Amino acid sequence: MSEQASLQPDRLMQHVSALARGVGARPAASAQERRAAEYVQIALRATGVEQIAVQPFRTPTSLGAAILPALGMALWAVRVGGRGRLHKLWAASLSALSAFNLRGALRFKPPVFQPLIAFGRSQNVIAVLPPREAPKRRVYLIASLDSGKQRFTLPTPLPELLNPLATLTIGALFLNALVQLRRALARKPRRGAWDALFAALSLGAFLSQLNDERQPYVEGANANASAVGVLLGLAEALSGAPLQHTQVTLLFTGAAEAGGVGMARYLEQFQPPRFNTYFIHLHGVGSGNLCYLTQHGVSAFGQYAPDPDLLNLARRAARLHPHVAGRAMPIVDELAVTTRLGYKGICLAAYDQEGGLANWHRLSDRLDQIQAGTLSRAAQFVYSLLQIVDQDAQSDRP
Repeated sequence: MSEQASLQPDRLMQHVSALARGVGARPAASAQERRAAEYVQIALRATGVEQIAVQPFRTPTSLGAAILPALGMALWAVRVGGRGRLHKLWAASLSALSAFNLRGALRFKPPVFQPLIAFGRSQNVIAVLPPREAPKRRVYLIASLDSGKQRFTLPTPLPELLNPLATLTIGALFLNALVQLRRALARKPRRGAWDALFAALSLGAFLSQLNDERQPYVEGANANASAVGVLLGLAEALSGAPLQHTQVTLLFTGAAEAGGVGMARYLEQFQPPRFNTYFIHLHGVGSGNLCYLTQHGVSAFGQYAPDPDLLNLARRAARLHPHVAGRAMPIVDELAVTTRLGYKGICLAAYDQEGGLANWHRLSDRLDQIQAGTLSRAAQFVYSLLQIVDQDAQSDRP
């Protein structure tokens, strides 16, 4: 079988079906997520990949474990803000802490209290594909094993409102911190209309998140069994025809939906070199129009972007694949972790008619919504991008 055969639609759909239909919903730190990790290891060995490792770690089981306490601090600030001067200082501190933690959660930055909520056990699956000659560059291909809950706040029913609403919520928390601080320093502090408005906003945000946490987990065919399937197809292609000077590491992360925890744990433990190391994240590449993301973030306080060097390489690959173009998208993904820790990364995704990930955090994220052709085009694009990275590596010093 040629190395390109593993990138064809039917081949990739087998992997996506095995995860989405065979395993089903895969909550972070669950038995189903472990079954997905086991499937990946079996599939890798079947393609001839020899260097496979599993990295266990502790994790929260949901993104809400970080968001709900942050919003709970805002409600606490409402309760204590109407009392004396010291209480207003306490309310200002709570509001500021709430804002910082909510902003961090929406950029996959762990909250200060994460050790207190890391009750689950998850794992990363790591597979290394060495080059034919001495490595000059390292490329990590990233896909997540788990699937998330249905969420009506991420995204909102009207996706164009996601960024404004998230920005408004975080901005109101910061503003309340300033208001309470000003009142604490005033001679005769008084309550006003702002207090009622802030209380309503805080309660509404908290109840919305609480409702999200009560939702069922989705099948996760697009997010993110599609990316896992593409990586397994690429593993088969590269095991038969390794790159010349570029070492490829396939990183199947656990607990991505809990805040990119698996990605963070890998970088913290193994600390790969930042020089000539690239991270290519795949997220929701099973339905819609493919793009490499030029801007990420779900609020004005949490925007992040890909590495400029990788962006130029992606543009070169897009010349061979005119159906792929650069595009901003209102999502949060594991590239947030990569960029925060100082690594070069880029994300490949697919967008629907509304400009977001198809069926993201919806029960409609099922196998019957996957487009096999989109899977294959994603695999072919990444394969071309790897070839371009490897060609450029020939001019690097050893």
